[in-house]
Amino acid sequence: MPAFPPADDAPRFFTVEEANALVPALDLEFGRMAQVQAELGPLVESFGAAAAVALLKGEAPVPDGREVDADRLRALAGEISAAIQRLNGLGCLVKDVETGLVDFHAMLDGEPVFLCWQFGERSVSHWHSIDSGFAGRQPIDGASTPPPAFPN
Repeated sequence: MPAFPPADDAPRFFTVEEANALVPALDLEFGRMAQVQAELGPLVESFGAAAAVALLKGEAPVPDGREVDADRLRALAGEISAAIQRLNGLGCLVKDVETGLVDFHAMLDGEPVFLCWQFGERSVSHWHSIDSGFAGRQPIDGASTPPPAFPN
């Protein structure tokens, strides 16, 4: 019987080693996103959160004299969106941009789980059930990594 290729929308399943191979790329992208967020935050605040969202969705006009700020707001939001798309394109799932949470589909004892990584961690050393989320994180047996150099 021939094997069927996975559907295009089927999730990629990772081993711990495969997930760890992506940590340098994750670090780089989340480092860049943190820089973009540092510039984006004050812009959003200057417009007001609801107005900034409406502006980004094209549901509100640009206030008089704020064209340059609106263009910068769109560009920065676009940079974050593009980074998320790049990371998700690798097969992982960006769960939270601000805290740098990423999940990887995996199998543990024949059950689907998520391997879990957070910006600042040196490797993927935790997992959680599909339903439990970050609160249910557990160490991966045999994984030993030092804590991050800085808290997130």
